Amino acid sequence: MNTTRKITLFCFIWLSIYVTPVWAQVTDDFQKQLNQLKTYEHLTLAKVMVVGTNHFKKEVLNPQKQSDLQRLITALAQFKPTKVVVEWNPKKLKQTNEEYQKYLKGKFSIDQKTNEVYQIGFRLAKKMKHDMIWLFDNRPAFIGSLEGFTFEKFLKFADKNDKGFYDKHLKTITEVWNYNKALMKKLNLYDYFALINSSKMSKINAQRMHAFETRVGIQNTWMGPDWLGRWYQRNVRMMSNVLKMAKKGDRILIIVGDNHKWVLDRLFKNAPDFEVVPSGEHLLKYRKK
Repeated sequence: MNTTRKITLFCFIWLSIYVTPVWAQVTDDFQKQLNQLKTYEHLTLAKVMVVGTNHFKKEVLNPQKQSDLQRLITALAQFKPTKVVVEWNPKKLKQTNEEYQKYLKGKFSIDQKTNEVYQIGFRLAKKMKHDMIWLFDNRPAFIGSLEGFTFEKFLKFADKNDKGFYDKHLKTITEVWNYNKALMKKLNLYDYFALINSSKMSKINAQRMHAFETRVGIQNTWMGPDWLGRWYQRNVRMMSNVLKMAKKGDRILIIVGDNHKWVLDRLFKNAPDFEVVPSGEHLLKYRKK
């Protein structure tokens, strides 16, 4: 054996005997310390399920969609919610619950009411024998760069100041939107809800908003990032409204526009008071039952 090979072999043996055990000890110590980190898991107060919806139109009243809607409500009832929360401002709490109480007594008809608050919220709460409906929406004011905001003004500003940058992904966004919209039109109402509540659709919605709005007004008015920031602000406030109403052991089911779902799910996951139950997985579980 030549000298070079002897030195190499010696180094290998030395590393095996002395260095490897030390490294293993360091790794073991790190893992032990990692496992010993204190967390906030013990603060969990309630389970929450965010159910994304489209905003219903008149066609939801046709017999087939009403049948699918009943399937949906039956599946959602399997979550055993203790509170049903809808996307209206708490300022309407008294009026909404006056209607709900009349509905329970057969004195308020929702047969021609297209809004999902009535078609899902009222029906589900009644099925669960709840004595009230909960409200959680909040819409922050358009201030600063967003004062007097309209999408027409937004696009006009973007075309003038950020052409070629803000619309970099616009073709793809349009193609994806149109393709997915056509795909969803083929689905019955129940499967439509299962799809829009999937983790894949949540990611698509989140990526779409971060691929467009964030590219307008950078180092200028910041209109685009401010708009997305206001969207986050609105949803943080909505989450906080739920936090205020939550009690130990609650199972809270939220009915909200599906583009809120991706951000609300993240916010609830970050809040130690809540355990998130994925609505998409829940709907798939009860799809054939």
